[in-house]
Amino acid sequence: MKAVGIIAEYNPFHNGHSYHLQEAKRVTGADVAVVVMSGNFVQRGEPAILDKWERTKLALHHGADVVVELPVFDAVQPGHLFAQGAVRILAALGVQDLVFGSEHPDVDFMTLAKQAEEIQSEGKYTDRTQTYASAYAAELEEKTGFKLEDPNDILAFSYAKAVLNLDVEMTLHPIGRLQAAYHDQTIDEDQDIASASSIRLALHKGKWDKVEKVVPADTLKALQEKPNSLAFEKPFFELLRYRLLTDTVGQLGQVYQMAEGLEYRLAGVAAAKEAPQSYQSFIRAVKSKRYTFARMQRTMLYTLLNIKVDQMQAAMADSYIRLLGFTDEGQAYLSEVKRKARLPIISRVDQGLAKANLRLDYKAGMIWQLLANQSASQEGQDLARRPIHYIKEKE
Repeated sequence: MKAVGIIAEYNPFHNGHSYHLQEAKRVTGADVAVVVMSGNFVQRGEPAILDKWERTKLALHHGADVVVELPVFDAVQPGHLFAQGAVRILAALGVQDLVFGSEHPDVDFMTLAKQAEEIQSEGKYTDRTQTYASAYAAELEEKTGFKLEDPNDILAFSYAKAVLNLDVEMTLHPIGRLQAAYHDQTIDEDQDIASASSIRLALHKGKWDKVEKVVPADTLKALQEKPNSLAFEKPFFELLRYRLLTDTVGQLGQVYQMAEGLEYRLAGVAAAKEAPQSYQSFIRAVKSKRYTFARMQRTMLYTLLNIKVDQMQAAMADSYIRLLGFTDEGQAYLSEVKRKARLPIISRVDQGLAKANLRLDYKAGMIWQLLANQSASQEGQDLARRPIHYIKEKE
């Protein structure tokens, strides 16, 4: 069986994602679509609106055949590490075609990545007035003539670099975005496809009529009825502030990505007499031109989860494939590849795994439940959960 790979967050799953799944199979002639999906937290450090299980159901209903989790140690990372973690999992599952959205689908991202190999590592950049990403993009443009600035192009470039770095056989297939740009904040009357950013904004404003036009009916139903993290900022900030006020600066300094004395700034702002009183205002108070807003959000999550540098490094060196769901076709594909898979496939989590390999994802799942105000009586995110076997309706 031939598989096509998709790397996604589905936050939330919308009509554009459904189109992407169908196109992925069409352009590659694949029998099954294998989706590597961020778990309960997304790349910029925020909780996914719906948990990983609800998003898995939606993906399977709309064309995915296998859904596996991108672990939190890969999912909540800058683009190059996010991409490398996801490509590693797809390659381990025998996937040799990757389809993704792009603002410039005619660009040969593999060639671009090869041209950029001479660009030096992060240590070269000493200009504190701009982020590393900005400095890198400027040098890339100078060397290649291509201005890397659109979000999906940046991810596409990261996928290409990951394929090169991991030395795997994988062909990239960019697909042009329809109707909406990545950062669009509005949904027009005539749109049936919108950006996830605009959908999230509409949800926060309670504009359900706007959302209804651009998401499948089952996504709308899940958003209205299932536990969600739309109101996460207040509980997140309360939990974060508690940690910043009770941990020592030395303890905070051991947190992953807590660089250049940032722990002193975080602790000082949190303890100030007129300290910021909200999640957004706190991040604005502690960030600098050197760090993007997303980088600071990720650091806040690492701090809340108390992820130490050594824990993150150990987790990234010991990756795995966490199976979340499959169709009958997906099950057949997994049967073909599981003996050759280059990473362990985990279909059920027990206490041993929760305390070892899946320690970080297990903590992330519990924090997601708190942020979504999910009842303790409801099923948890990891222990004893079995992959979803989705049976397609007969036509």
